[in-house]
Amino acid sequence: MRSLTQALLLAGAALLPLGSAGAQGAPGWHLVPIGAREYVPIEDVCRFYSMSAAEPVIGEIHLSGRIGTVDGKQGSPYVFLDGIRHALSFPLLERDGRWYLSRTDLSCLFDPIFRPSHVPVRLWLRGVVIDPGHGGEDKGARSRNGRYEKDYALDTARRLGSILRSQGIPTVFTRTSDVFVPLEERVRVAQSHPDYVFVSLHYNQSEPSGHGVETYCLAPRGAPSSNNGTWVRRVDYLPLPGNDNDLLNTLLAHEIHLELVRLRPDDPEMDRGFRRARFVVLRDNPLPGVLVEGGFLSDPSDSSSIDRPEYRQRLAEAVARGLGRFFQETRARASATPELPGNRPARQR
Repeated sequence: MRSLTQALLLAGAALLPLGSAGAQGAPGWHLVPIGAREYVPIEDVCRFYSMSAAEPVIGEIHLSGRIGTVDGKQGSPYVFLDGIRHALSFPLLERDGRWYLSRTDLSCLFDPIFRPSHVPVRLWLRGVVIDPGHGGEDKGARSRNGRYEKDYALDTARRLGSILRSQGIPTVFTRTSDVFVPLEERVRVAQSHPDYVFVSLHYNQSEPSGHGVETYCLAPRGAPSSNNGTWVRRVDYLPLPGNDNDLLNTLLAHEIHLELVRLRPDDPEMDRGFRRARFVVLRDNPLPGVLVEGGFLSDPSDSSSIDRPEYRQRLAEAVARGLGRFFQETRARASATPELPGNRPARQR
């Protein structure tokens, strides 16, 4: 039986779905093993993306260039790309005055965001499977005024569907009324629409209450879910159907999250981050997919906003704008790309 370290390294080699040359053949990249993972020096990242580093601050890194900005801290689970919070699969490392980015985050986070035109697209994506969370006896979170997540999610889904159809984008729903739909059935709906993307709509709850919006896509193979810290479980190494779309998942979630955090630009707590998870509707889904958490029903401010139809309309419009940019970026071509460490073309179905 393979050791845990061997399994992690094998998963790391397989989870990078971009382009062409293998690790040894990719010019300019220096893979550095640290523990059981591989990292690239920030100098390589700067050279590849034509970025420069600001004057060093202890424990912090700040990069900027024509394509955008990167702001991060040693050991933090998040990095800010163009000022928007994104969860890293593994924290940035600083060793002996040099900074390192994990190979996973280079290929599955940085590159699809900074070079969306290089994300491989295997077919023309033309529609959206809209998945209103919960339903029926599965009520979801309860708002402070006694209403339930299942109702808010369905209302938001209907609004999103109307917007998309008015733009000529086909839609299909996993539920259109207050009924319970098993998670596996939601995935089956997605499977029957291979040229669509999948958007699951939810509202959040926590104790003590959080505040703001989150956008989830599937964690890359061999990487932890955002809520698990840096702890990687054995099951995280298993290949999942959703991982065939790792780069498209990232791009889709990024574009939608970018629009969501603009709903309340004067609220510094609005951005809870682009995050990773292995929810059933993401992990078993053959479509590029995201799960949106549109605010916390347990938070007085969020709950008050979510209860207003105009806020749910604005949230649906924000998701539609993110989808619109995603379609623009992916419909122009269906090509594989470039030379990142260990990249390979996405599998054909």
